[in-house]
Amino acid sequence: MNPFEKIPQSEIQFFKEKVQRWVNVDEKIISLESEIKELKKVRNKELEPEITGFMVKYNVSDLNIDTDKKLRCKEKKTKQALNKDNIRQNLTPFIESGKMDSAIEAMWTNRPEKVTFQIMKVKK
Repeated sequence: MNPFEKIPQSEIQFFKEKVQRWVNVDEKIISLESEIKELKKVRNKELEPEITGFMVKYNVSDLNIDTDKKLRCKEKKTKQALNKDNIRQNLTPFIESGKMDSAIEAMWTNRPEKVTFQIMKVKK
């Protein structure tokens, strides 16, 4: 039995229009994301290292680029993501080896899962 048989034609038509709009928006997003990815590559990999290198070398923290805008070069520190090796290394001074492996495995396997739904295109 076809599940669409019970649905009124007007609702099926409305649904088809929404799906077509979703597909069009998705294709435009893919196109724009590709362009953005290339622009970010130029900005982050080519230009930014040269600009920050110059600013650090000559101790320039702020650079006026417009009447109301400026570039600021500042140091940013970030923490690396946690992984099993990092957890094990940091817990070693506090927990016995046998218990530590069990604790790490329990933390890894008992993490809460978040369930969401999304639409994705798949090629035939």
